[in-house]
Amino acid sequence: MKQYQFKLSVDSNKKSVAIENDHDDPVGYVEKAVLRNCEKRNTYSYTSTQGDSLILGLKKRKFRDMNISKYIIVADDLELVFKERPGTSLLHFRVDGRIDHQFMSIEENWSGDMEVYFHGDHIATVKEDVVSGDTVILADSHLDDHSIKFGILVLMYFMFKVYKRESWDVANLLA
Repeated sequence: MKQYQFKLSVDSNKKSVAIENDHDDPVGYVEKAVLRNCEKRNTYSYTSTQGDSLILGLKKRKFRDMNISKYIIVADDLELVFKERPGTSLLHFRVDGRIDHQFMSIEENWSGDMEVYFHGDHIATVKEDVVSGDTVILADSHLDDHSIKFGILVLMYFMFKVYKRESWDVANLLA
């Protein structure tokens, strides 16, 4: 298992959240972003230290789809749509989508943590320590921290907090 943490960083008036590995080395950065047809306050970008970037935004909702959120993910030459599964999202957060014809699922477990599955295999768990407020990603040792899957799981945690209607200091500092 590899471990990562969310750490706030401010460089010359530019706020971002660094994702650091267990050696305190940054592997990527999260910043506020803008994406057409997505809610302005719920759109973020992830840029790995290798320069690969993706943007994830909560699609603006119309009245007819108020109960099912859709998330737009844009990378270099790729646009993906992940969405909540009708019915299951009433009790727990659950978002599904496909990357390269392989199924990815992000869901809340009974402990309130966020679990990530790719092609049926568990690849990561994101946990928040309610006492200290630290958020930790426990990832499979085979998961590349410069991959689109890693970027999606990092950014989807922001959407998980929106779904739970919980205040999260890290997201609030980016605003």
